[in-house]
Amino acid sequence: MSRVSERKRKMTRIGKVTIGILVVLVMLLFYFTWELLADNRVEAGNGDKQKNKQELVTGSKPNTENQEEKNPSSKSEKLDKDTDSSTKQDEQSAKQANKKKEDAEVEKNQTEHQTDQQQAEKEKAPAKEPSGTGKTIYLTFDDGPHPQATDRIIQLLEQYNAKAAFFMLQPNMRNNPELVQHMVDHGHTVGAHGVTHNAKKIYQSPQTFVQEMNTTLDFIKQTTGVASKLIRAPYGSKPYITPPFQAASDQQGFILWDWNIDSEDWKRTDGSFVPYTIQQVNQYQGHESLVVLLHERPTTADHLEGLLQYFQSNGYDMQALDAATTPVQF
Repeated sequence: MSRVSERKRKMTRIGKVTIGILVVLVMLLFYFTWELLADNRVEAGNGDKQKNKQELVTGSKPNTENQEEKNPSSKSEKLDKDTDSSTKQDEQSAKQANKKKEDAEVEKNQTEHQTDQQQAEKEKAPAKEPSGTGKTIYLTFDDGPHPQATDRIIQLLEQYNAKAAFFMLQPNMRNNPELVQHMVDHGHTVGAHGVTHNAKKIYQSPQTFVQEMNTTLDFIKQTTGVASKLIRAPYGSKPYITPPFQAASDQQGFILWDWNIDSEDWKRTDGSFVPYTIQQVNQYQGHESLVVLLHERPTTADHLEGLLQYFQSNGYDMQALDAATTPVQF
């Protein structure tokens, strides 16, 4: 029994030793596992510190693209910001283009407005003024129309590229209305010289003067359609057109014309009126507008070409009076 007991005691001692060894082994295994995990945690911490240090030195994040790939919402926000920036730039460019367009429109409107004002001022201004150079001359013919003179005078004027003004008597127009129309058709000016050509009748009162002129102007309008206001007082404005006559004339809107070169063609029927007129023109040259008094007479038509030749060869521009020309008066 003692051997058996001794054997049992040995077995029990061996079992206890074995268990002790196992316990020690388990503890060693646990210890080494714990140390391994601790080393991994330290290495991970060191890696994070190195990463943070790199970011501080370079100022950038090395794995931005990977982070953006891992975070799609961040990438989308960046795209949205880029899109917003591009849209703002486009809007700003569009605003600048619109402003330039508006500025151009304003400048264009100002230019057009200035042009309109200049055109309006030009239209308000007289179309012609006496030249004062002595190279513009105005030919005027009184007492017509005359059946043996008017057509010939018009043909000569046409030949020498000259225009003239015709101050006519109403009875002569009534007898030769086609000649009045002929004047207008060739670009000449037509005006009134009265009805009677009788100083006692026409200058009886301002009313009789106005009546004779209106009768003549009305006939011109009925015959040709020209609403003329140009008149010439028989024998000239002095001494007949006194202030009451002038006031009555102005009230009617008449434009009264006298002359400063008297050809005396009614008296110098032999043609001597031509050199006589040229002499006066040379005396007046350069001083004032030259207005020549002539008459629709056959003897004037006979010698008129010599006068026209002189004016043309000496560079005179033979024009017709009109409502825009400043009148010459005594």
